[in-house]
Amino acid sequence: MKKDNIKIRPIKKLDLKHLNDWKNNKNIYKFLGGGFMPVSIDIQEHWLENLIDTTSNNKRFIIERVDNNKPIGLIGLYNINWIHRTAEIGLFIGDETEQGKGYAKTAYELIETFAKKDLNLRKIKLFVVYKNDKALSLWKKVGFTEIGKLSKERYIDGKYLDLVIMDKFLI
Repeated sequence: MKKDNIKIRPIKKLDLKHLNDWKNNKNIYKFLGGGFMPVSIDIQEHWLENLIDTTSNNKRFIIERVDNNKPIGLIGLYNINWIHRTAEIGLFIGDETEQGKGYAKTAYELIETFAKKDLNLRKIKLFVVYKNDKALSLWKKVGFTEIGKLSKERYIDGKYLDLVIMDKFLI
């Protein structure tokens, strides 16, 4: 799936180095669901098998630039509920030199189309740390609505921070 200069594609074993570099970058991972916890490439290699599995209720993709085939981030639909037709979304641009260029928005548009047309999902939801201004701005820009918050839910940089709950209906 591609649009403009961005495509999303299945994860490959060759992506391990990029995924490990991003996972070990505190600036990238501190706001993500699992939080920042450095891991060795050996441990992450086992984790990679789960990322590649397309039979699960999680669908993850590498975000890649079309012009140079450079992996720049990860996007995924998680906890897909096939009865209720809902999922959670996660997204990050792991290559810091590629942030702020609109690639996250384009990647989201691609996965939304996939969620609607191929998976027949009707709603996507997400949780974002209230201090993550870039993420909040992106999600609002692509049509997500704030529906609530979880108080002091994530421990980041020595403080418990709130999570904003957002969702978007696709139909």
